[in-house]
Amino acid sequence: MKIQSQAFQLKKIIRQSAISVITGTIFLLLSVGTNVWMNHVTDEELETTTYLNQYRLGSKALTYAVQAYAVTGKQEYYDNYMKELNEDKNRDIAWAGLEKNNIKNDEWESLNQIADMSNGLVPLESEALELAKNGDTEAAKFRVFGEEYENTAQKISSTTDEAIAKIQIRVNKAKNRLRIFQIIVEILYITSFLYLIFQIIKIVKFSRKELLEPIINVSEQMILLSEGNFHTDLNMEADESEVGKMVGAIFLMKKNLIGMILEVSNILEQMGNGDYCFEMNQDYVGEFGEIRESFLKISSKMRETMVTIREVSKQIDSGSEQLACAAVDLAEGSTEQASKVSDLVNLMDEMYSSMENSANEAASTVELSSRAGQLLIAGNSKMQELKDAISEISKCSEEIGEIIGTIEAIASETNLLSLNASIEAARAGEAGKGFAIVAGQVKNLADESAHAAGETNKLIERTVAAVEKGILIADETAANMAEVMKGAKEATDKMEQTSQNLTRDVQNMNQINENIVRVAEIVDNNSATSEETAAVSEEQKAQVESMVTLVDKFNI
Repeated sequence: MKIQSQAFQLKKIIRQSAISVITGTIFLLLSVGTNVWMNHVTDEELETTTYLNQYRLGSKALTYAVQAYAVTGKQEYYDNYMKELNEDKNRDIAWAGLEKNNIKNDEWESLNQIADMSNGLVPLESEALELAKNGDTEAAKFRVFGEEYENTAQKISSTTDEAIAKIQIRVNKAKNRLRIFQIIVEILYITSFLYLIFQIIKIVKFSRKELLEPIINVSEQMILLSEGNFHTDLNMEADESEVGKMVGAIFLMKKNLIGMILEVSNILEQMGNGDYCFEMNQDYVGEFGEIRESFLKISSKMRETMVTIREVSKQIDSGSEQLACAAVDLAEGSTEQASKVSDLVNLMDEMYSSMENSANEAASTVELSSRAGQLLIAGNSKMQELKDAISEISKCSEEIGEIIGTIEAIASETNLLSLNASIEAARAGEAGKGFAIVAGQVKNLADESAHAAGETNKLIERTVAAVEKGILIADETAANMAEVMKGAKEATDKMEQTSQNLTRDVQNMNQINENIVRVAEIVDNNSATSEETAAVSEEQKAQVESMVTLVDKFNI
């Protein structure tokens, strides 16, 4: 017997249930539609009956109004008749309503007969109205109470009753057919509903027996597996169903895991014993294959590492003795080096003190040079003022020369005037003798002024020459002062630079001194360390020999 999968069985049950639901829904819709149609038929029957009764009432209202008017002749009955005929129009409204309903042909024959008979009474009613209006009530009563009128009215009423009864019979038959169809549909709906309940019960049983219980067992087994318990039995059999496939997968997983765990445990035990030559025969499926690859890589790497360690151990063993000897030599050299470095520190201290004194003297020299430069700047300023004063004297000498020229011109003119006065005095004779004496004195004064002006002019020329020579000397002195100032400034700058360099050298020497002191400390420390290294090397040699012995125990 072929075992069907739970999914197939569940789909089958769900498909049958869905068919049952769809069928039940169709039957429910048919039942509702039948009920709606039955209500429609009932409403149409009631509406048709109402219209027929309305038509009958309209006819009776006309009959009553015309008969009452024929008997009494009162106007209100006439008005009622005309109101019913022209305003209320119950018969016209009822007829229009009947035309909208589903009236059969044979039923329309009866209705048309009623309408024809009603229309046949209209002439009699018109004559009765006219006679009653003219006061002939007897003739009017004969028209509406006569045998013809009464027979026709009774026939209209009976025919109307027959039409209503015929329509009711037809509608009742249709309602009975619909009621039977509705009962059948309801029975089928109940049947489909019961079948749906049966399918639901079947689904519940199937879910509990075929799905829930196996899934619970599988879930409990998976929990045990997740806790590392691989030896608990699962009381289920593997088959072709989904749950059966899960059970088979669990059995296979437990088998593989147990095999892999045992093999890995054995391999780890071998590795713990130093044996890295092993084989892995278990089937590592899926991503468990990475475990196998990792162990193989570990084995390969460890063999390579142990070979390297073995070779290195031998090399260390052979070199440890040399290291011990070198350590002893290093300790002795470090001690001697410490002594030399100590002497170097003392020498650097002396150099530092000497350079520091030189730097201080250079700073003092720079200060003196700066003061001398300032004095040269002040002398240059005074020399410039002297040059300006000599220039001003030269300008004044030139102005004095111009004034002397003016005096000489005046003396010449005065001499000429005195000559003219002497001539005029001689012409005047005795009267001009006194004037001639004055003219002679004026001439003497003019000669003396000219002589004095000439001497003054010579003196001014010598002054101007001396001033020009002084200006030349002042210019040369100023130029020399400028060169001296330039040289002094350059000397001052160089001395200042030298002072800065000496200061920087002192700082560098201080740093060198500190570094050498630090080197001396390090050398002392190295000396002590070298001695310790010598002792450690001896101990290390013994340890390396032990390590070589241990490495030889590994099987690689």
